[in-house]
Amino acid sequence: MKKQIVIPLIILGLLTSCQDYLEFPPEGEIPQDEFFSSQDDAQKAVNAMYGYLRIWDISAFNYLILGSLPSDEISKGSSPGDGSWANDYDNFQHTKTQAQILDFWSGRYQGINLSNQVISNIPDIEMNADLKKRMIAEATFLRAFHYYYLARAYGGVPLIKGIPAGPEGLVRTSLEETWDFIESDLREAIPDLPETVPSSEYGRTTRWAAKGLLAKVLMYKEEWDECKTVSDDIINSGPYDLYPDFYQLFRPEQEFCQESLFEIVATQVPGEGGLSNCQFAEVQAVRGQFGWGWFVPTDELAEAFDAAGDTVRKKVTIIFKGDITEDGDTIGGIDVMEGVDLPRYNGKVYVPKRIDRLIGPYGCDQNVRILRFADILLINAEAASHTGGDAATPLNRVRARANLGPIGNPTLEDIWEERRLELAGAQDRYWDLLRTRRAATVLASYGFQTGKHEWYPIPQTEIELSGGQLEQNPGW
Repeated sequence: MKKQIVIPLIILGLLTSCQDYLEFPPEGEIPQDEFFSSQDDAQKAVNAMYGYLRIWDISAFNYLILGSLPSDEISKGSSPGDGSWANDYDNFQHTKTQAQILDFWSGRYQGINLSNQVISNIPDIEMNADLKKRMIAEATFLRAFHYYYLARAYGGVPLIKGIPAGPEGLVRTSLEETWDFIESDLREAIPDLPETVPSSEYGRTTRWAAKGLLAKVLMYKEEWDECKTVSDDIINSGPYDLYPDFYQLFRPEQEFCQESLFEIVATQVPGEGGLSNCQFAEVQAVRGQFGWGWFVPTDELAEAFDAAGDTVRKKVTIIFKGDITEDGDTIGGIDVMEGVDLPRYNGKVYVPKRIDRLIGPYGCDQNVRILRFADILLINAEAASHTGGDAATPLNRVRARANLGPIGNPTLEDIWEERRLELAGAQDRYWDLLRTRRAATVLASYGFQTGKHEWYPIPQTEIELSGGQLEQNPGW
């Protein structure tokens, strides 16, 4: 990696300096000794770090492909034959040389690089001391955020903790070491992050967002006592609650509502269509009417809602061709869709026609909801189930919003099923199946092979570039 800072020409629309997008030479590269000399430079680097989150490789195609297609809740969708290669992920036929595997890996490491630039360079800038600590904490959180996705997908990965001068750091660490590093970054960041932010800074990390991700990391580490302690703290002391209307929760007006711990901002900025929007909603939206029509809910998911008597969340999560939404839009789309008998779409990313589109494609300013309070409640219920605590109360808070009756003594299976229904279409189901060791059973008919598909392969290109230092995952 060259000794230079590479900052994408991107902005975070809701940061304080939201109107000052970065103007760099055509290559988008500035020698390191010409940057990071002022507080303004530091703010630009932080803006770039956040703005990067909305790009294609972080919040669109490979994020959705690796995080949802192999599960039993999402199928490719779209028109038959369109992007038929994506069915390799639906059927566990993907290989170590496919582009999406590489893009997921390289996209996250570019995000880590942006964080490391901030962490490494801002300490030497003469600037407001409190702001400096906050910026470093934000970068530390986002470094952990990217490693969290890498750990779920690949297992133990190389831990690059600074700006490398050469090929060092290419050796993989163990999964345990990777999770420990993520946890350490989050715990280091928490004290220097603000409890809340003003509306002008929505999208910037708060202390509660870092605690929320920490609770989720502890869930993956199966450190249940500490997971319960952290999630208890968020529930009892944080400024969060469930938003009462499940349909309205996913409309643009409820971005950053009382249920939101962390979202990726995709605000439209007129005149800067390439810099300020996200295709997360567009690629999933109604084909031929709003978007591409990919990543559609499966029959299995619809049947799970029906089996639970869950009409509230089903109606919001799955919108079928011919439905009329609460906003009065008739869902059209195509007549024949790959993977399902009746065409349908992910209703959580539906943006009503009444929302003005200033620039870009449909839904280009739909934020990506990363962490909601409902998830924290269900993490807390699972931790309580493992530690002998009260799992019923947090679980039933989530069920009550869906007009479902309480469960008096919930089992782990009850909690896992609630996660399936509450978080459907939010890129959690596949990772949950792997985490709880149910993938081999639930996904056997899709082609899941024990001893191979617990992890994605390390991209073959990366192994070759490392000169063989990177070790491939088993079965690949």
